Amino acid sequence: MAGLTYDDLYQVSLSSLGTAAEDWKDMVDQLAKLATDATDGMVRQSDAARWEGVNAGVTRPFIRTTAAEFRDAHAQAKSIWSMLRDAHQDLTAVQKALRKAVDVDAKKHSIQVSGGAGSTVICQYVDRSGEKTKLKPEQVEYLKALEEQINHLLVQANEIDDSVSRALGRIHGGDSHNFGHAKYDTLDDAQRERTVQLAKKSLSLHEKGEELSTKELAEFRTLLQGSAKDPEFAVEFYREMGAKDALRFQAQLSIDASSGDDKTRLELAQSIQKDMGLALATATDPPTGKDNPHTSFREDRTYLGKAWINDLKKVGTQPLNVGLDHAQPVGYQALASLLRNGDYDKSFLNPIAQDMVTLERKGGSWPVPDPHKGDQHFGLNLADKKSPGWDPMTGLLEAFGHSPEASTAFFNGSTGGGNSDLKRLTNLDFFLSEDKGREWLPDKTSGLTDPDDESRVPAKQALGHALESATTGRPYGDEGSPRPHTREQADLFEKVVVELGDNSGVIKHDGSLAALAPSLGNMSAEYMYDIQRAFAGGETTNYFDHAGADVDSSKIGAERRLASFLQAIAEDPEAYSTVTHSQQAVTTDVIHKIATNSTGEDLRDDIGFAAQPAGTIAGVTSVGRSDAIAAADDSVQKVREYNEKLDEGAKWAGRFAEMGANHIPVYGDVVSWLYEDAQEAVLEHYKDSEEEAAQKIEEDRERYVDNQREKAAKAIEKTVQEAAEREGISIRPDSPGAKAIAEAYGVFNLGYSDGRTR
Repeated sequence: MAGLTYDDLYQVSLSSLGTAAEDWKDMVDQLAKLATDATDGMVRQSDAARWEGVNAGVTRPFIRTTAAEFRDAHAQAKSIWSMLRDAHQDLTAVQKALRKAVDVDAKKHSIQVSGGAGSTVICQYVDRSGEKTKLKPEQVEYLKALEEQINHLLVQANEIDDSVSRALGRIHGGDSHNFGHAKYDTLDDAQRERTVQLAKKSLSLHEKGEELSTKELAEFRTLLQGSAKDPEFAVEFYREMGAKDALRFQAQLSIDASSGDDKTRLELAQSIQKDMGLALATATDPPTGKDNPHTSFREDRTYLGKAWINDLKKVGTQPLNVGLDHAQPVGYQALASLLRNGDYDKSFLNPIAQDMVTLERKGGSWPVPDPHKGDQHFGLNLADKKSPGWDPMTGLLEAFGHSPEASTAFFNGSTGGGNSDLKRLTNLDFFLSEDKGREWLPDKTSGLTDPDDESRVPAKQALGHALESATTGRPYGDEGSPRPHTREQADLFEKVVVELGDNSGVIKHDGSLAALAPSLGNMSAEYMYDIQRAFAGGETTNYFDHAGADVDSSKIGAERRLASFLQAIAEDPEAYSTVTHSQQAVTTDVIHKIATNSTGEDLRDDIGFAAQPAGTIAGVTSVGRSDAIAAADDSVQKVREYNEKLDEGAKWAGRFAEMGANHIPVYGDVVSWLYEDAQEAVLEHYKDSEEEAAQKIEEDRERYVDNQREKAAKAIEKTVQEAAEREGISIRPDSPGAKAIAEAYGVFNLGYSDGRTR
């Protein structure tokens, strides 16, 4: 059938479709009455009659058959009405979105929209005279986005049209003299049926060495894309597919797409993988109030519960027959690629994670299709070529990265112990401990014959993302303001600092877990109030207080633990930038609070108290930075990286400024100056001349680090001066403000010296 074009959808009046749906609703009501009358009238009277002979053998069955046909006619009419009703609602919504995109968004940007080939559009900028204009990069980007948005709406409309047409054909059936064929309560039911049908067809074709056509694959993508976050669709899709077939379909689709050279199929498969992950997250998310560990899937059909998870565990360790000549992937490997997308409930994700960790601890391994030719780079994960998915822990950890509640619970948990034949080991130790932890696997097709450290990096980066999520309560990549931490989150951060602070060599630039550094920097920024309180000796003046649970200063600050931790991660330019910006933001925030509430001698003493931990952190991180530059093959380039990351990390000042002291929202000018002052202080006093810094570090690293103290101290001096001026505090010689500035400068220097020697 010819597809709906842009002009079709934009111009058509859908009122007649709505009227047709209403007419069929009347038909449904009338047939319902006829069916009831037939059952309660004819059939009941026929069954009660004392017929014999022909009447008993012919008339009574005929009456029952006739009544059944009335019921079937009613069911068929109801299905037709449901299709027309949903088609009208869905097409109306798509048309409304299309007209907004064209009549509002496009016109606002002087964009002309016209029909293209088939069901596509062409968007172009025009000036007032109607002529084409030369476009800026941002205009090109917006034009492309708008065109993709409108084309996607046309795809949706065509899928609705096709789905309704298919459903009506099945409802009508092949026998025009008989009612009672396919029945649908909603259009979603018909679309889900088609989605499952295509997936199972793909599996059947694959066994014969064939595959779905590109058109069929595109249809599957569109059907799934539109319903991935619909709980009813997602649950029924995975239930009808079953755990094994769902994972087998995903695995064979991914391997075929990544091993071929058809870019269209690869893009479709990438989109399908993402949406299957979102659908799985939707399907396994218990409705509010129904998160009962004793509730099984068969008892509650609104989500995939305990029974489905148990089936998944069985499939998780079984080979999936996807036609490889070498080792077949197991279910958990295919599952892990789906888990990279979606926010998963802990009732689903954590039992799976516990099972995978236990399997590894018992000596289990993950099959790798290690071909004799190392140039074959097909994979299960299509989102990242550097991580093809043969190590399923990468996908699992990425799932924890965007599932904070599950992540916090998991890393505070453990495996083994009790009646198990394994010793109890915390999940945090399993992933962080070099002595007791996991063996990180090379994630590539030639991982057995040609292992390397680079292919192990994605899994370690994913661990960092998971720890960020677990300790902050925010998904990895969320750029919102820091939130108050729960007791469980704070305890977990404390454990991370204790473990890695005592074994800091693993997170240095050449350490086995160096890939964690950027995430550890983000975590440190989130806990900067706690870190500065620890360096202040666990201060009790409440200047470093915040909403939520505190970290135990005595534990993270013991010995050289916290200093070693920060010094090690500062060898990573991104982590250094994050820690530096967050330290300056928190210090600026605390100094503002002090300037607002302190006077006279108290002002000087309190300002000094705030400056000391800032200096310590600056000294500690300066050593880490200089060590990394000195060790770099190209020290000039390494200094450049540090400068570039300082520019990128300026966003952290804004995150803290939005929340203000104690995580209490602040507004107006206070936000503005907190943000600007903290940001400018870092960019002005912590960046370096690239060639000059590289040369000085090469000549005398210790002297270079010592000289950095003066630059950093100027930043704190400027912060105090600006806070005093904004609060109307005099900074004339011998005034409280002047003494506070001098005190901050001096104490910061002392803190810096202490930090660099810790």
